Amino acid sequence: MVGHETQDEPPQDRRPFVLAPFRGLRYDAERVGDLGTVISPPYDVLDADTVRDLEAANRRNIVRLILSRRFERPYLAVRKRLQQWRDKSYLRADEVPALYLYQYTVDEVTVRGLIGLVGLREESERVILPHEDVMPAPVEDRTVLMRTTETNLEPILLVHAGTDALRAVLTRTAESEPLVEFDALDRSRHQLWRITDASTLEGVAGELLQTQALIADGHHRYAAYLDLQRELGGAEGDAAWDYGLAMLVDQHDYPLSVGPIHRSVSGLTMSDVQEMSAERGDSFTTVADREAAFAALADGAGQAGQTSFVLSDGRLWAILRTDRTRDVDAAVLHQDLFDAWQVADEQVGYHHSLDQALQTTARQPGVVVAVRPPTVAEVTQSAARGVRMPRKSTSFSPKPRMGLVMRDLRDRA
Repeated sequence: MVGHETQDEPPQDRRPFVLAPFRGLRYDAERVGDLGTVISPPYDVLDADTVRDLEAANRRNIVRLILSRRFERPYLAVRKRLQQWRDKSYLRADEVPALYLYQYTVDEVTVRGLIGLVGLREESERVILPHEDVMPAPVEDRTVLMRTTETNLEPILLVHAGTDALRAVLTRTAESEPLVEFDALDRSRHQLWRITDASTLEGVAGELLQTQALIADGHHRYAAYLDLQRELGGAEGDAAWDYGLAMLVDQHDYPLSVGPIHRSVSGLTMSDVQEMSAERGDSFTTVADREAAFAALADGAGQAGQTSFVLSDGRLWAILRTDRTRDVDAAVLHQDLFDAWQVADEQVGYHHSLDQALQTTARQPGVVVAVRPPTVAEVTQSAARGVRMPRKSTSFSPKPRMGLVMRDLRDRA
């Protein structure tokens, strides 16, 4: 379990977990208007319709800074836009370093966590644990964006097991009047508090020293943090690039859930999969429709030694059953089936909803594979053993919104 005690023995040279206060870069509501119109979901879950809605609601929406627009690279346009927004006081850096308590409610689920600067640690130290592989292109993309803008625009999301004393501090803070409070365009509720009291900050730091945190969201951003630290960090580990913006959530106090990330495979047909399944000895059964497919999936969920996937090309639906060779379905799919089907990385798309995945088959021939997500326990146990799941195996939710607090690396305490 990720927290203060884990199944693996920490190395002797383990450095402590650090979440440091900083001068948050925040929108000024008097200049940009309703704060609910300038925040956004994380960049990697945005679709075209959401982006259009956000930009139409407010031209200062954070999406105009975080979204990867290939024509803008190396993000000189974003750097210029960011500086203009600061010059016009749309964005202002707080005067005093602080930790920020952020609470949000999405679909009646409330999450609360601390936003601060996490001290970067290599995986071997067993302080900050990744659980997924990463793809070079998104890591490089975020690296270029942060290097060019000298800004952390989006916090990564970490989960841990907090102490009773830490929970008490956060509860007392949340009982005071928030710094900002508003509803977003999607009707989610957002509140932010600022913690600046020196003795409180010292107490929080002490409660976090032995923490072991799991990366719930932001593996590519954290990999970019480490790349930039190696390139630009200080010899003593206390330079601006030795820290990255993060939100830390107590999984025991405000548990997140894990949702699926489905796959689309371009250039593949249902007939191809049926033939290759027969060659491998896998079971491939067509069904009448989507509802029948997921009913059949549920019926076969308890079969020992096997795992099942729903497949569709937008017209036909099928159930594929194969031997369970690995704990996580995504690992079976990537390391067994995709290898056997000779699927190249560039053929695979990743989608947070099945409908989004199916839209790809309307544009070009392909097959969609619905993937069952691992449980939170499976994720934490895998990470504690140092085992990486395939890229995009999990989608922790509900996710925080971007744009409440950013960090300019040039704003030093």
